[in-house]
Amino acid sequence: MGLLDKLLGRKKQAQAAAEAVELPPCPHTALAPRWDAPEDMGKMDRVSSYFCQACGATLTPEEAAQTRVQA
Repeated sequence: MGLLDKLLGRKKQAQAAAEAVELPPCPHTALAPRWDAPEDMGKMDRVSSYFCQACGATLTPEEAAQTRVQA
């Protein structure tokens, strides 16, 4: 079946269709705070970054604040 797919171009069509799909941007609704030092944990004014559990992006506190305002 692999040879038939190559001859008919099915694999290229499937790849082209997969590349053509554009995903919407992540709304970053599942943010987990990160701290640089263990003694800072739990102190929200000392958060060094935020990790989005949905898409894996790392955001600065300023970017996270903008995301919360837009939501």
